Amino acid sequence: GGCCVTARRSALAGMSIPAYARQNLAWAARPPGPQSFWHAVGTAVRGIGRQIDAVGVGLQGDCAYHEKLVMPVTAVAVGGKAPAIAAAGFVAPSANLVGEVSMGEGATAWYASLLRGDCGKPTSVGAGSQIGDRATVTSSQIGAKTWIGAGATLVDCSVGDGASIGLGATVCAGASVGDGAVLTAGGGVPAGGGGAPPP
Repeated sequence: GGCCVTARRSALAGMSIPAYARQNLAWAARPPGPQSFWHAVGTAVRGIGRQIDAVGVGLQGDCAYHEKLVMPVTAVAVGGKAPAIAAAGFVAPSANLVGEVSMGEGATAWYASLLRGDCGKPTSVGAGSQIGDRATVTSSQIGAKTWIGAGATLVDCSVGDGASIGLGATVCAGASVGDGAVLTAGGGVPAGGGGAPPP
């Protein structure tokens, strides 16, 4: 329905800003002074950082870890409420968490997923649950050991323990998906609707 289309549009609008825009904002926020001075200082600091890293790699030898993907998780506090992800098992570097979002013990948020708790209600993800790639979860309560498939959209709903929401599925505002229920790929639960567990 219309609520889900609006939710998808707002979810896309809430994604993190691109790297080039982030650089421009950082550059605009630099201390006052000539650009050449700050460029020289920045280059020197980065060079020192690379040297320190090289020393560490030399000390570790063959077991040294080389970071290939340097992208921070976007965690944004809204209205003084910040995401709580300390207990999470994994949060992908490109995941976006906005506002009052809590993740239970061992829960995961995969690449380009968006969890929003800034629309008047918090979002909580239960222990051992998984939020798939590009999934959008807004103001929803996700139970324990629940699987949310890649590209799924959940808006202001509740999903029970052990449920499975398929790839690209949509659960609209006010809907409830019961414990152990399965929503197939591309399926949907309309606003205010409910899903029963399998027989």
